[in-house]
Amino acid sequence: MLFETRYFLVRFATKDAAQLSRLRSLVYKSGEHRFASIITVYEVYKISLEEQGSDVARIRADAIENEFEIIGIDSETAREGAVLANKLRIPMADSLIMATARRLGVPCVTNDPHFSEVKRVWI
Repeated sequence: MLFETRYFLVRFATKDAAQLSRLRSLVYKSGEHRFASIITVYEVYKISLEEQGSDVARIRADAIENEFEIIGIDSETAREGAVLANKLRIPMADSLIMATARRLGVPCVTNDPHFSEVKRVWI
């Protein structure tokens, strides 16, 4: 599964132990194939930097990089992302992450309704 930015933002911010447990359980259900886009690393780092500062941003990005295989954006994915952005009128980051999930042939862990062109998984 490809874990999208919203998954991490909720996971890092929730104070609800039950919700955190459910979110973490998705990681283990995904088996060995735990992916995150480099775009997600950027978004989590940027948002955390703005809201909590550089120490928190670094800790969160390191956690993602240590627990997930980070997938970059190649030319083919960039082109598919552009097609999705144009078709669905969605932000660039969402279209690139969705294109990455499509390229990998995996569902996307998100609660974002923009991700209409891939199977979505959320609890």
